[in-house]
Amino acid sequence: MAQALTLRTIGWSAALGAVLLLVPQGAVAAKDLEGVGYDTVQQLQSEKKKQRKKAQKALIEAGDRALVPGLVDSLFFIPREHRAEALEVLESLTGADLGVRYFDWVEWVGAHPEIEPLDGYAEFKAELLSRIDPRYSEILYDGAPVRVRLTEVVWGGVRVDEIPTLMNPDTIPAGEAEYLGDGELVFGASVEGEYRAYPLRIMDWHELLNDEIGGDPVALSYCTLCRSGVLFRTRGPAGGRIVFGTSGLLYRSNKLMFDHETESLWSNLTGEPVVGRLAEDPVRLEVLPLTLTTWGEWRWRHPTTTVLDLEPLAFYYPFDYQPGAADEARTGVSFPVWKQSDRLERNTEVYVLRFGGHAKAFVVEAALAAEIVNEVVGDVPVVLVADSRSGSIRAYERSERSFHWNEDDQLADDRGRIWSLTEEALTLTNGGGSVEPLNRLPGHVAFWFGWYGFYPETEVWGD
Repeated sequence: MAQALTLRTIGWSAALGAVLLLVPQGAVAAKDLEGVGYDTVQQLQSEKKKQRKKAQKALIEAGDRALVPGLVDSLFFIPREHRAEALEVLESLTGADLGVRYFDWVEWVGAHPEIEPLDGYAEFKAELLSRIDPRYSEILYDGAPVRVRLTEVVWGGVRVDEIPTLMNPDTIPAGEAEYLGDGELVFGASVEGEYRAYPLRIMDWHELLNDEIGGDPVALSYCTLCRSGVLFRTRGPAGGRIVFGTSGLLYRSNKLMFDHETESLWSNLTGEPVVGRLAEDPVRLEVLPLTLTTWGEWRWRHPTTTVLDLEPLAFYYPFDYQPGAADEARTGVSFPVWKQSDRLERNTEVYVLRFGGHAKAFVVEAALAAEIVNEVVGDVPVVLVADSRSGSIRAYERSERSFHWNEDDQLADDRGRIWSLTEEALTLTNGGGSVEPLNRLPGHVAFWFGWYGFYPETEVWGD
């Protein structure tokens, strides 16, 4: 099986070049509008300089800033040697001089939400993206309900489903997973008493899987660009299973999934439909607890766990499943995010929690050093239990209690009572009385830039 043409295998410049070579310039029919509009923008993509010059003059004279988002999208499809006219139009309409890089202009558009695109923008964008994959014209159809800024949706270097999603992948008992070393990182999931591990050496390539754990359908969506792996329960409101695939599109450098039934786009970070039929009256998927830890720690805690079987994957897919191979192939790949903060370094790992309108990011390094963090997110008292040996962090409700490790390395509250840690809850081991378990909370790890791009009002602990 030939390896897919993706950023992971040939790099951004080569992938874009391949797209431009495969598609004749100006081949997409534009939406007809009165006066200067998207049809004129299309002429900037012509191979003929005379046509580009004519379009440049008309667009500058019209001075309509509502065309800026469409102009920026068009820039992606114009070879650098033909971009002079489009850049002059952009500089005239925006007053900015950002040079030839498409991503710099995407960030400029992101930072100017006051510029609303001209009517017909969704259809225009879909027609452009359909040069890459015809399915984009069905996903980004004209009139589609939208709950994000469509101007910030960009192509991520792969076509629809070109990154192969795993569907009910084969699993094996822990004792048969000879390919895994104790220090390797895995995502550990626990649903209805069943335990499963998803090695990062596999998820780094596939990024998304649909599975069933404990009788419940789930999806693990892992945006490798933002380091955000999130586990969702995927039973729909009517009781059916929602099956996801990779759209190849990104929003603020975070992957957008799509469901196979309606082809609506969903946010990997929030679990909500953001473009398409389901975005009109969205239902947020339930986020389930997920632990990023070592295989050794997960197997020690849960000897009955199952784990993905590498052998059939290595047979069907041409990926190098050695630890770190996918990260090495992605070196240098990044995408525009205009909401940025220098409070932390861009790729600082944070453990994030969100309840209602409140979000909090805990610096992973600081949490691991502290081992126990008693904090509040919004009005919810929480405790983070961190293990510096495995790098794992788990969050729980704590009510009015505070926790610490006692001299016997037992998890104790401020009354000296001893608690046991499970994937589902903290439970009282001794101390008397009838005390309800303290439920696990669905936090996960992310890079700072990816989290801040969605939640700029987030609080920060540990910086």
